Amino acid sequence: MAKSTKKSSKAKVEKSTAKKKVVDKAVLEDSFHKAEEKTIEWMMKNPEKMIKERKHFMQQLLKKRCCYGGKGGILPITISPLFLKEESMRLIADVGEQLDRILDKVTKAYFEDEYVASYFPYTDIPKEWINWDSGYEKPTILNRHDAIFDGKNLKFIEFNTDNPGGRGWSDISEELFRKHTIYSDLINKFAPPSERRMLRALKDSLLSCYKEWGGKKSNPRVALVSFKKFLAGSDDEIVRDYLIENGIETNFVDARDFEYRKKKLYSGNVPFDIVNLTLRFTFFKRFPNEMKDFLAAIRDNNICCVNHFRALIASHKEALSFITNEENHHYFTEEEAECIKKYVPWTRKMDETITISKEGCDVALQEYVINHQEELVLKPTAGAGGYDVYVGKVTPKDEWIGAVESAIGCPWWIVQEAVDIPEYEFPVLRGNKVVLEKKNLNVNPYIFKGKYVGCLGRISESKVINVSAGGGIIPIFELTSK
Repeated sequence: MAKSTKKSSKAKVEKSTAKKKVVDKAVLEDSFHKAEEKTIEWMMKNPEKMIKERKHFMQQLLKKRCCYGGKGGILPITISPLFLKEESMRLIADVGEQLDRILDKVTKAYFEDEYVASYFPYTDIPKEWINWDSGYEKPTILNRHDAIFDGKNLKFIEFNTDNPGGRGWSDISEELFRKHTIYSDLINKFAPPSERRMLRALKDSLLSCYKEWGGKKSNPRVALVSFKKFLAGSDDEIVRDYLIENGIETNFVDARDFEYRKKKLYSGNVPFDIVNLTLRFTFFKRFPNEMKDFLAAIRDNNICCVNHFRALIASHKEALSFITNEENHHYFTEEEAECIKKYVPWTRKMDETITISKEGCDVALQEYVINHQEELVLKPTAGAGGYDVYVGKVTPKDEWIGAVESAIGCPWWIVQEAVDIPEYEFPVLRGNKVVLEKKNLNVNPYIFKGKYVGCLGRISESKVINVSAGGGIIPIFELTSK
């Protein structure tokens, strides 16, 4: 009887504790929303002070090297951050990590299974580059996965394992907002600091790959590799500064300037241990004669390369078609298959002329895509920047039919189930006033070496949300009771 009483008492305590947590969270969220509303009201009533603060904020962005476009342009960033609930951020992080593991499984299968390899007939770079040994096990390292989240429903629509940008912006924009005259109190009260976790995780990922590759130096020299016209004015300047601050000599190097001798890769007389590619892989198809030494060192595995060319497989949108086709789910565990069904929209390559529709029926793909225009999006598999994307809802019928007829039979085009993009009201400066405007939003969690390290948001008036296509960046803070 005493034992039963103890169990009953413990259960009551646990129930009471859980109830208190729910109440505390509700109180916290209510308190936050009131404080946020008050902040926005103040901004709208005091546009002159807001404009002055905005000017100072943008000057700080430039000083901190948050540039965009390579010509001294300032990063297009919102005047207010976005706050997401603790459980929302946990969901985005957990699903992002699981999908990252799934993509690694697909990439590894590409090298071992002819059927999987056949899903990627045109890899956009020479296949021999992809087949070169990286010297470490995990095929993708520095990744950003793009998702749509409306507060309840989460869908990952693209995976960027092809050296995604923006990795230097998150920590810096967070730091600046924490010092923001208007937002500092709100952020510091409701969102815990993260202490440059994305940059720290990037550094740790590079060093971890280098050690697994066989490197022995405690502070290896890193080359951030691009071409001269792209080297300055990007978030890679932030990455370079951070690595140097933490004892790792880091230089920008044009891929054409390397010399390969005695199994070492040099720029001038300086030997490098790690090359971190900072452009999409397809850029490195340029200047093949000038880049022979750079490519030869990677081919011979005499330099630690991050991300390695083999990471391209997961970035190609054929991967979305492969994982969402239930015929392929025997490659995954039950848990992985359920994750795909729940969090990745139906996707098919346009060469799958007869397939299973998102409703689970056998269909002729061309007819199905034309008849279900309102529910679908058409994209090139290796595209980026939001270019050549046809959103069925906003594309004229004749243009949609023409695009489908041009793409049918082509494995380098995919069709994807459209995901409703949530609209949020954000304060913006317009005509020397602060007004509220509706913007489309997506969220972009970064996964480094398999672990969630931070998240940026992107907003746009367009349904195709991309900074290079005229969108903007919005920092995301986790609303937490801690």
